[in-house]
Amino acid sequence: MVSIATISCVDTWDYGGYPYGLAPLVLPAPACRLDGGDLSAVEHQLELMETAVEDAEVRAESVEQLFWFRWIVANQAVAALWQILDDELDLVLRAEVESAARNAASLLDGYSVLLIYAGTPTRDLYMRLIRPAMARQHRSFSGRWAQDYVPVMEKLRVLRKVYRTRARPDFVDELIDVGKRNHLAHVAVAAKLVPGEESLLRSHDGLASLGEPTEETVALYDAFYSTKRELVSRESVVEQLVFRLRAALRDLRTNGMYPVECDSGREKPEKLWDQNLVELEERSAETLRSTAHAAAAALRSGP
Repeated sequence: MVSIATISCVDTWDYGGYPYGLAPLVLPAPACRLDGGDLSAVEHQLELMETAVEDAEVRAESVEQLFWFRWIVANQAVAALWQILDDELDLVLRAEVESAARNAASLLDGYSVLLIYAGTPTRDLYMRLIRPAMARQHRSFSGRWAQDYVPVMEKLRVLRKVYRTRARPDFVDELIDVGKRNHLAHVAVAAKLVPGEESLLRSHDGLASLGEPTEETVALYDAFYSTKRELVSRESVVEQLVFRLRAALRDLRTNGMYPVECDSGREKPEKLWDQNLVELEERSAETLRSTAHAAAAALRSGP
């Protein structure tokens, strides 16, 4: 890759057309990715990420706009991240490729930070703004309908099973530990946003069958997060991921993880928010940058 310039430049807001705007995401169906061989767009996004200095005066028009931006951007970024993570986990399971395991660990930590980032609205704002919007899409709207999530979770399950009774290299051990940390982030963020309440899936239907993605529920999920399915290259997936990580990093530099106008930090469940999550929060910007570079590093000759 080309060297990253060290001269900083003012980061004009180029995501979504205006500050805290949104952009559609274009992904291939799971396991239908191809290598295009052109890394220039990814390298450009990485260069912008490393050299940009934000204009601190550019802020969201309201807390509603800010946290809607966070919810959509984080979930879109995670969908793109899952596709690259799926490829890396496949390499670990098939051939114990060390570089793939280390990339996968960085991607999983980035996933955890994005969970925390998306989960920063106060409970009141989440219940007024985000949960009702998902319920309008479908009364049982569920993250289980994310088609890119299914193969990743299955590979992580197989990874734990395979190495339960077999010697494992240090890099696999680290990957499994990072996976456990990611599970903790899932549980803790859910407990922060809806303590003592059931998910939309359980509260409205409680039917196990609705937790299984179908063609209809997958389409509803993609539509909610402005995601279109086309056969695009892995380079395009990574470019779109880094673009969203750049937008999140700019937001964090300007507003912090818990903006003073709507600080939900005090709502974190103390028993679940252990030192692992505290450290992820403290190094969130560093972790998201590492995630971007890990995704770029995964663009080898083929998955």
